[in-house]
Amino acid sequence: MKDFLNISDKPYLLDPNIQSEDTLEVYKSFGQIISENLTWILIFFLVVGILLSLAYLKSRKNNKIHDLEPLEPQIDPYDEALEAIKELQAKKAHIQPKPFVFRLSEILRIYIQKRFNMPAMELTGEEFIIEIVSNPFFSGNYEELLRDFVNLGDRVKYSKETTETSQINLLLDSALYFVKDTHNRLKAQENSTQDKAVIINN
Repeated sequence: MKDFLNISDKPYLLDPNIQSEDTLEVYKSFGQIISENLTWILIFFLVVGILLSLAYLKSRKNNKIHDLEPLEPQIDPYDEALEAIKELQAKKAHIQPKPFVFRLSEILRIYIQKRFNMPAMELTGEEFIIEIVSNPFFSGNYEELLRDFVNLGDRVKYSKETTETSQINLLLDSALYFVKDTHNRLKAQENSTQDKAVIINN
């Protein structure tokens, strides 16, 4: 109220033509703010650039280290199947017939799937036999063996009859024979192909 009553002491409030004795605050333009703080702005962007560069270099270094990490050696399907069968054979006395045959069938199907690029693990017994018959490598050589293996294996797995030890041994022998013989045949074919290639090149 005191200021209001003494308004006559501030004639510039009554007459716009009279300037105030006090300096009025003037807002700075964006250009002025940039100009006055240019040094700090440059320092800020420089720091950000350095941090981004360091992050990029670290990322590249981590990628290179990852690329240089040794890959796990690929296990040959033959060696894998042979080792699995021998391991199962050693535990035969402690495993019931049904889980034993399930595991043996799984080993054989995994070997066929990896070695011959056939979806053996996804097929039923009947579908598996159809695939075997349609494959020229198997038909005429292993068709009967695999058919007997699947049929006898299904009887052991799903039948309520008592499984004879001779049946388990027959399945085991059939699996071992199949894995070893197919491996030897494939090796012979590869060697024959290489010999022909050498003859042609000479």
